[in-house]
Amino acid sequence: MIVKIFLSPINYTLDTLYRKNEGEFLIGVEKGAYNALQKGLELDLVLGDFDSVTEEEYDYIRKNAKALRQHGVRKDKTDSDLAITEALSREPERIIVYGGTGRRTDHTYVNLLLMKRGNITFLSDTEKLFVLRPGTYGITHDHEHISFFAIEDVKGLSLKGFSYPLEDYDLDTDDPLCISNHGEGVVSFEAGRLLVIETSE
Repeated sequence: MIVKIFLSPINYTLDTLYRKNEGEFLIGVEKGAYNALQKGLELDLVLGDFDSVTEEEYDYIRKNAKALRQHGVRKDKTDSDLAITEALSREPERIIVYGGTGRRTDHTYVNLLLMKRGNITFLSDTEKLFVLRPGTYGITHDHEHISFFAIEDVKGLSLKGFSYPLEDYDLDTDDPLCISNHGEGVVSFEAGRLLVIETSE
């Protein structure tokens, strides 16, 4: 199963980024839910505290979502945390999140932390973010830049085929060496977790 989550900011174009998968489960959060419903998607669940939508938007969401779960404004989790926690409870193979980065640095940082929990990809019109576990991966993309950051200390990192190659390098969590690379290639490493950010901004 693939779970797809629709967040704000609405910095993504569903007509080009969204492709329906058989058996997918769709979760919308506040403005992201409203936008997805307006685009004709059938959301299985909408959740949030709904402090960022108008009364008219909330009414539209309530009438069109299959299920709605409202949380209080004062809570210990962000709305994106609630949505990802719900998604993980369904034990999906993959989670795709639309939006969630780029407007507020604090919320963007929280969402980067949440990526440690599973196979989670964040998408917008200009960015793609995902986390790799140890192994070897061929990476192709159509973005201008590609950067690599250790969210857990990475051992034996090699980048082959990219504009700035690397061989058997230990990349620590506080090391910015691998920012703003270019091109496509093969990534491999032995231990840790690697955040990959493709961007055209």
